[in-house]
Amino acid sequence: MPRVIRTVIPRIKKSLRERGLVTSLCRSVLLPIHLFKEYCAAKSLRPDDLVSEFDHKYGVDTEGGFGGWTYLSDLDIPGPNWIDGNDYLAISPERFECVMANFDIAFDDFTFIDFGSGKGRALLLASDYPFKRIIGLEFSPELHRTAEENIRRYRSPAQTCSDIQSVNTDFVDYALPPEASVLFFFHPCRIRVLAMALAGIERSLLASPRPLYVAYVAPTLEQQQLFASARFLEKIVDNEDFKFCLYRAAS
Repeated sequence: MPRVIRTVIPRIKKSLRERGLVTSLCRSVLLPIHLFKEYCAAKSLRPDDLVSEFDHKYGVDTEGGFGGWTYLSDLDIPGPNWIDGNDYLAISPERFECVMANFDIAFDDFTFIDFGSGKGRALLLASDYPFKRIIGLEFSPELHRTAEENIRRYRSPAQTCSDIQSVNTDFVDYALPPEASVLFFFHPCRIRVLAMALAGIERSLLASPRPLYVAYVAPTLEQQQLFASARFLEKIVDNEDFKFCLYRAAS
């Protein structure tokens, strides 16, 4: 269950940083109302006893414990960026397969990198494609350890890539390898951190020009606008049914 009170001080600091003192004071009168709503929603949650079809089939643990979700406020995450992170939800195999089906690339020429990989379901699903290697970036030590165990356990008849690793790091601090890559985002964070990640991608491309693709699943309008402003990327797919966008490095 999300620990609502734990987020109060980080929220106040975040508001002061982004909005300043006067606006933060004006908005602070609404904070108790928001906290009460979150508390009521959290009270209705109970740990799930059901195991997802995917987890049952492969003997792994990629699902969140509350309605499919894992709440970041329940985890001990070092660093300040967790307050801008989104809670973990495992992507459905059908949605992931649709994303991959829209790539017109030779997968074995590319490294797959998941930004905010959580318990690692996308890493496992990606291993059914012949990527050169697969890397997950996860800032929660707890989720990272679960992902490592899932990688160890996962066996699929379709698995064609065995070079899979989960890296316990904040992805804004990660130096991208200078190789052709598919960068995967399943709505892992809010706009401030996403902007930092995109800036890092741009610096990497300037230092080492190469084929590079970005898949963003479940983008908000604000996030789509941020990607549109990133001149080093061009949109190539906008899928309304499964709610994802694909981009590639502009030539």
